[in-house]
Amino acid sequence: MTGCEFEEDKIILKDFEVLACHGVNPEEKVVPQRFLISAEIYADVRAAGESDDVENTVSYSAVKKVVKSFTEENCFDLIETLATGLAKRLLEKFPLAKGVTVEVKKPDAPMSGKFDYVAVKTTFAWHRVYLSLGSNMGDRGGYLDFAVNELKTDPAFKNVRESGRIATNPYGGVAQGKFLNSVVEADTYFTPEELLHRVNGIEKAAGRTRDVRWGDRTLDIDILFYDDIVYDKNWLSIPHYDMINRDFVLKPLAELAPYKLHPILRKRVIDLLEELEKKI
Repeated sequence: MTGCEFEEDKIILKDFEVLACHGVNPEEKVVPQRFLISAEIYADVRAAGESDDVENTVSYSAVKKVVKSFTEENCFDLIETLATGLAKRLLEKFPLAKGVTVEVKKPDAPMSGKFDYVAVKTTFAWHRVYLSLGSNMGDRGGYLDFAVNELKTDPAFKNVRESGRIATNPYGGVAQGKFLNSVVEADTYFTPEELLHRVNGIEKAAGRTRDVRWGDRTLDIDILFYDDIVYDKNWLSIPHYDMINRDFVLKPLAELAPYKLHPILRKRVIDLLEELEKKI
């Protein structure tokens, strides 16, 4: 998993058998087959061990019920789809889960040859991200409200928290109107590129166009940090390449995460802001 490490604590459900209809062949859509499903829930069990209280852990009985209902109530062509959907559902269902590994085995797969089973295994985890928001057209506050609400109502995000908002002059010498800016902290199980696709979709839904670089825009969303990773691929650079030169980013970011360490520069956000303010 990108930029994520877990402690050893796990809640484990091993090879739970469920009869369900998943497969590309027509008969697999109507005749239930056996699936053996394992789930490892990464969660700190120390509090439960000390308190002996099920509220402080992820109940394996509850995990079993989610696995059973999700597997039985859906019908997918691919066990890859089953595994990824189930992993997402488990993360969304159990707030104490930091990550989850799901393995789906299909012992009676309709193919020739001698084998024990075919299987797919996938891991999903929560990642801490920071996003900058900006708008300088129309109802600026309304557009920022829209972005925050989109994140808060998307099950792929949790713990969404916005900084205070500040009005700033346009950056880059192209845009005309003043901007309203803020930073959002959130946890997501999206990969970096999935996250980029999602925030670009939010921008588009808010009427964002990309006719002129740094031009006026209804909504601008940039990915600042994604855990502590350094990522530079397919038009996406993390940490954001120009954030250290933008006080309208560093000021609200310092409000939420003043001691967050820039993974390349090895400097805290609060120190980056202080350095920039000395230059302005």
